[in-house]
Amino acid sequence: MNKFVLSFIFPALMALASAAPSVGPIQGRAAELAATRALPALDYEEVRDEFGQFALRYITAEGIVVSERGRLVPNLKGDGYVLITEGEISYISDDGKTYVTKFTAGIDGNHMEGNHLPTTPKPISEAPALSPEQPESVPITPEILRRVG
Repeated sequence: MNKFVLSFIFPALMALASAAPSVGPIQGRAAELAATRALPALDYEEVRDEFGQFALRYITAEGIVVSERGRLVPNLKGDGYVLITEGEISYISDDGKTYVTKFTAGIDGNHMEGNHLPTTPKPISEAPALSPEQPESVPITPEILRRVG
């Protein structure tokens, strides 16, 4: 019986173990994140009115905090309204830092800001206008005339 176990069952168990999918650190972290993301929000508030204006806020199990508000303002022509949206999203990254992104969307376009986002370079201060340099005049002497002529 011992020969049978060693020669047949043990190799079969080894083959099954090696064929089983392995869960590495990245796959394990992804599965953990997927399970956390499937959890319901820890806190959720939402208010809306009959005109479409709103305010909402929620916190996820991952620690993501979202707050957003939409309000109507008169358009530039003054004959209607535009929904202005503003809010902020914050989360804790894998590096342990909290990142906050603030955003607005309205008449003047979409704007986002946050310390972790790239920014447009500041304009270079205007340099003084460059004028073509005037070459110094060289006095024409009889010696120069002999070389040229």
